[in-house]
Amino acid sequence: MKRLVAILMTVLIIVSLAGCTMGTDGTKLNGDTASTDATEAPKVDIAKYSKDFNGMQEYLKKMDLISDKDADKTVMQADVIGAKQGVRYKVADSQNFVEFYEFDFKATPDEAENVVKAFENDETYKVLGFEDVKGKVSSSGKFVMLYSATSSYDYSKIANEFVKF
Repeated sequence: MKRLVAILMTVLIIVSLAGCTMGTDGTKLNGDTASTDATEAPKVDIAKYSKDFNGMQEYLKKMDLISDKDADKTVMQADVIGAKQGVRYKVADSQNFVEFYEFDFKATPDEAENVVKAFENDETYKVLGFEDVKGKVSSSGKFVMLYSATSSYDYSKIANEFVKF
């Protein structure tokens, strides 16, 4: 009799746990349905944005990938890596940061080419000897996106949209 009660209790617990993960329509829930809709990228027409440094930033803001708050943007000293200009943004949905740089290879030193080559080969690069960074190069080859190589944050959404420039 004790064995039968134990089996029935085990079945009851399993059924109740399975019921907690099902919605009213029988579909599996992943926490809450509102957050599922919120994680989808907004519909933004990339053709409306110029293919320059400012257009790239505005597009990524509109896609809710980087913060659109002025306080979350920092102008960087771009010449340190041989770039023409650079900015750092707080990633929109985290406490992480991402940097974007524009290069002019006609007027930049070998340092810039070394940075771009490292990222084209999916390697890390040590900026000023302080931090290992990873990066992506835009399809035009004019822009580079840098992010921490040691962060556990998934930068793939930002990178996928960034490379279109």
